[in-house]
Amino acid sequence: MRASCTVLAALAIMAPIVNAAPAVSFWGKDRCQKCIDATPYTGSLMTAHDLKKPQNSASSGTGKFLHITDIHIDELYLVGSDPANTQCHRVNSTAPNNNVAGKYGTLGSICDTPQTLMDATFTWMQNNARDVDFIIYTGDSARHDRDKQVPRQNTPNATLAEHKMVADKIASTFDMTKTTYIPTWGNNDQLVYNKMNGTYDPVIASLTTILAPFNLGLDSSPSWKKGGYFSYEVKPGLVVLSLNSMLLFSSNTLTKDCSDPTSAGLEMLSWANDTLTSLQAAGKKAYVMQHVPPTSAAGAALYYPGCQTQYVNLIGSHAKTIISSFFGHTNNDYVSFIYTNNTEAPANGPFFLSTITNTPPTLDFTKNCVLHVMSQGPSIIPSNNPAVRVYSYSNQGASLGALLGYVQYWSDLVKDNTNDAVDYAVEYHTYSAYGLFNLAPFSWAKVFAGWAKNATNFQAYVRYQNVLGN
Repeated sequence: MRASCTVLAALAIMAPIVNAAPAVSFWGKDRCQKCIDATPYTGSLMTAHDLKKPQNSASSGTGKFLHITDIHIDELYLVGSDPANTQCHRVNSTAPNNNVAGKYGTLGSICDTPQTLMDATFTWMQNNARDVDFIIYTGDSARHDRDKQVPRQNTPNATLAEHKMVADKIASTFDMTKTTYIPTWGNNDQLVYNKMNGTYDPVIASLTTILAPFNLGLDSSPSWKKGGYFSYEVKPGLVVLSLNSMLLFSSNTLTKDCSDPTSAGLEMLSWANDTLTSLQAAGKKAYVMQHVPPTSAAGAALYYPGCQTQYVNLIGSHAKTIISSFFGHTNNDYVSFIYTNNTEAPANGPFFLSTITNTPPTLDFTKNCVLHVMSQGPSIIPSNNPAVRVYSYSNQGASLGALLGYVQYWSDLVKDNTNDAVDYAVEYHTYSAYGLFNLAPFSWAKVFAGWAKNATNFQAYVRYQNVLGN
């Protein structure tokens, strides 16, 4: 009986370097090979030295980038205030026992991020992650609009000031002559919560000015000025597409479903399709980033139905070009993936989306091709413990952009408030936690297949979803 595709892929990754061979000659033209050939990790990528060993740090031929999300800075945060009834903005004089807002944030509350936590996080990044090549920031700089005594719509300048606070922190923490900063829109980043016009929203012009020091060319980008999305080549041959999920998000009532030919979301996906087609023709690879993911941690759809379908088809049909995609919004750590049951011609679809929730997956991974894996980053806002990720990637040759692994750093907020110091430490590494030698779709598929049998490290995955440490 022929071994499963995921097992064969694992053998290729762990084979001794001296015996490494292109995937085609290693297996022959079988079903498994067709699955692998539909992803970016093929041919010489399979033989690249740095894809055959666990990546603990950047080395020759590798680089690093940072993924941060959901800062939600709140200039109104008050230490010792009432989290439940004032969103950490005011002291409760009638119920003083409720006044428990901590100096560095209030874990698991509906409060946003105090200046102290943001400052400590950026200090840690300056000391430990300043050498990254680029930063992916998946949005939500502004505070939530939960406190009805100080509604955000009455203070639009404060919202823009929060954007500038985050931008200034980035600029002062990193050497912007060496590090590229790629942002995107969160659903709280508009002047009115969850509301963004499909085209030419006024906040775009304001952010264009705030982001001007990062030299992203936004002032001359038609797609950015119209819809708030753009692409940027972070390395020759490696392009990041920063999409605007507000044009797909079903909670944004100012836009239409992509089934409507006038939909701004449909226009953006058409732009993305054209961009990815051009990249493929030029032999380039891509990362895709947005704020709102297609599904929640529970697997619930977050886009308009037509937009959800078209987005899945976009990623699936360009899985050969898109190495990975990155999201924020939910504050949780989880993965989703695009797959097809067409193992004879995977690139032709049909394409399906699945999210790994807190229950083991049920898909038979030996009969389906995993084509693309989406990474959901944990947040800085202390809905859970704050966390950031540092990715290792191949920065040269045919394997350019290939993800080798990431280290997730977290801080125990209860201890931070007790000890009066924020102390970020390693929460996990994708190799030590999951046995991933790299983050190729077929490497993840092997892990998913183990999780389907409720492997021990699936319980670790469930724990990490809420950034609970080890």
